[in-house]
Amino acid sequence: MNNEPKNKFTVKIILSYLVLAFLAAISGYFFYSEIRTYTSSETAVENDTKLLKTGSFLTELYKAEGLSKLALRTKTKKNFTEYTQKIDSIFLQIDTLKQLTKSENQKALLDSVQILLNQKVANSSDILSLKVNTDPNSSIDKALEEFKKMEASYGKLTIENFEKNPEKLTTYKRKVLNDWVNYLNANIPVDSASVPDAQTIDSIIETSKSLLAQAKINNVNTQRSLTKKEIDLSRNDLELSKKLQTIISAFEQEVLVNSHNDSLKKQAALKRSIRLAGFAALLGLLIVSLFAFLINRDFWKIQTYRDKLEKEKKYSESILKSREQLISTVSHDLRTPLNTISGYSDLLDNTELNSKQLGYVKNIKSASGYVGNLVNDLLDFSKLDAGKLKIENVPFIVSHLIQETAENIEELYRDKKLKLLLEIDEELKKPVLGDPFRIRQILSNLIGNAFKFTEDGAIKIVATCKKSKGDSIQLQLKVIDSGIGIAKDKQELIFKEFTQADTDTEKKFGGYGLGLTISKKLAELLHGSLELQSKMSEGSTFTLALPLKLNSKPIKQVEKEAPYMDKKLRVLIIDDDTSLLQMLKELAESMGIVAHTFTNFLKVEHDSHLDYDLVLTDIQMPQVTGFEVLNKLKSGAYKHYKQQPVIAMTGRRDLEPEAYISIGFTQVLQKPFSKGELVATLKLLGLTTVQKYQKDSPIRRVNHESDIYNLDIIHSFLGTNEDAIYDVLQTFLRDTQTNMNLLEEGLKIEDYQHINQVAHRMLPMFRQLKVSKCVPILERMELVKKGNLDISGLRNLHQELQRHVDVLIAALATRLATSPSYTD
Repeated sequence: MNNEPKNKFTVKIILSYLVLAFLAAISGYFFYSEIRTYTSSETAVENDTKLLKTGSFLTELYKAEGLSKLALRTKTKKNFTEYTQKIDSIFLQIDTLKQLTKSENQKALLDSVQILLNQKVANSSDILSLKVNTDPNSSIDKALEEFKKMEASYGKLTIENFEKNPEKLTTYKRKVLNDWVNYLNANIPVDSASVPDAQTIDSIIETSKSLLAQAKINNVNTQRSLTKKEIDLSRNDLELSKKLQTIISAFEQEVLVNSHNDSLKKQAALKRSIRLAGFAALLGLLIVSLFAFLINRDFWKIQTYRDKLEKEKKYSESILKSREQLISTVSHDLRTPLNTISGYSDLLDNTELNSKQLGYVKNIKSASGYVGNLVNDLLDFSKLDAGKLKIENVPFIVSHLIQETAENIEELYRDKKLKLLLEIDEELKKPVLGDPFRIRQILSNLIGNAFKFTEDGAIKIVATCKKSKGDSIQLQLKVIDSGIGIAKDKQELIFKEFTQADTDTEKKFGGYGLGLTISKKLAELLHGSLELQSKMSEGSTFTLALPLKLNSKPIKQVEKEAPYMDKKLRVLIIDDDTSLLQMLKELAESMGIVAHTFTNFLKVEHDSHLDYDLVLTDIQMPQVTGFEVLNKLKSGAYKHYKQQPVIAMTGRRDLEPEAYISIGFTQVLQKPFSKGELVATLKLLGLTTVQKYQKDSPIRRVNHESDIYNLDIIHSFLGTNEDAIYDVLQTFLRDTQTNMNLLEEGLKIEDYQHINQVAHRMLPMFRQLKVSKCVPILERMELVKKGNLDISGLRNLHQELQRHVDVLIAALATRLATSPSYTD
């Protein structure tokens, strides 16, 4: 109900934005079209440039026209050269105008201008040549030349007598030279012989008249011809100028018209754009107004819903607070009766009860333990929800914590025969600061779930660390299983409280669905993260990432201040006698030693996660002897063996300890040995036990005297822990029955070696129990050969042993019936 108006509100907002975006896109498209129209014609800058170039071109053309007239007037080649250079610069301007215009018509007009200019230059050149070559004074100059020749023939001096090319002289020099010649002619003495007569003078005068008349006629004819040619050339030049002016005017007019048309187009495009902008703005305003109205209306509705939600929230918070108080109160209140139930169960277990009653008591303990764990989880969950769970920051070693947690959980699921693999970074063996209790809580949930939901395969734990800034590190821990896996759509559900991925899972595997919820919340509280990767039927991988800080204190100062700083002593025990193996395991646990026990060395895997400081191995075992165990370990094939000391356990009396030590064993323990002997051997090797982890004293001590067996050595191992003694004796009875059957089978086939092996396996525990009537018989059977005892004698020994064993079994059965752990 509360989500519906919110969704509508969101849809309307999105719709309004979409409509506005659509309107903007349409307007943008039309604006783009108008802009293209606006920019498709020549721009104002281009038109202005073209007009400026055209004006400059006309100005230069007028200058060229003036230079042309000046050249014709002065008749000098220099002015005509300037005129032709100006025409060349005009041609360059015409080429520039061609590049500026896109109109083919304008380009054609400019080409015509170039052609006419070339013609005009040629025409001007012709006029100039005509004027220069047709000088009207040339005839008279010729007549004067003739007179000068005549004067020279009568002894008169001329300028040419002193200067071959008088025309090259300056005006001043020529005047001086001319005056000098006149002076000389005036002072030349008159030679009567050379004076002409009257007839000669008349002849000269007639000749001069004739020359002058001819010169005049030639001059008139020349002037008439020159005038005609000038008129023709001027007419042609005038026609060229008119054509040129017409073409230039047409070009200029076309430029103006194009510019005007472009301006009209731009004005039209600008008007359309303004109208479009106005229309778009008006339409946008209407749309905004419409949606503003709709959104405001929905906003008030949402505000109303929000007020309701605030009330619901306060109500929910009050309910959650009440739930928290209820969980806290109930959990605390449950602890008192649970403690009472556990206490009275322990007291009841100490009384004389029959087997059924003891079974009932065990069920009560189991149920109260389950409820106790649930109460603890509920309290943690409640504190996490309320933010009241405090985090400690104490020193610890991550590798110790992981190793111990994983091995403890592996022990709980030993019946599943799952393989546990540990890969721990060497850097994690250094002390760090953090909350080991909460990290162990997370690991216990993750590893416990991995074992719970995996039937076949292996559980792999990979712990690595990455350096961060300063003394900080990032711990990454992966718990990988080959179990049932979790479907993709259900992976988020498993982190929710009281929820499992599938109801079938809950029915089959049990649990109340708080473990992973608490683990994720704890990871976040520790400033880390917890993630899941999983596939159905392929397994799951939980990845825990946590920030930690390296510990700067010396280890000796913090060992006693926090857990998981000191490493527990770990021992690998191999013995084919299961009852003795059980007793040694119980002894190790009572001493705070972690024991890895195997009845057959072949079960020890090469790549196992085993971590141990000492090896205890029996010598005579059927498949792999103690000597072979030593050789296999030292071969380097087992990655977990790193030259740890190997102690031989043997019941043989025919070899001295030096014989074992000489071939590689560190020490020898002769069976039966006491707890004191084992502790003394450990101290001799420099290994100490952690007594603070020693098990509590037994619930009840059962006093029982018997001349058939003696439990003093057992008590030296296990103290007065009646549960442990009960388990050892139960194992002993079961093994004894099995071994007696094996002896009987050996007698049937007359296999002396088989009988030797079984008797050797039975001897240690019979010696531990001090069964004086059975030990000598077993010692004989351990060494019996065909040569020193026939089969009938061996059968007699077996019958005698069977009688004493039957008495022993009956006595131990009576002893076990008085034990608190006994069930019928």
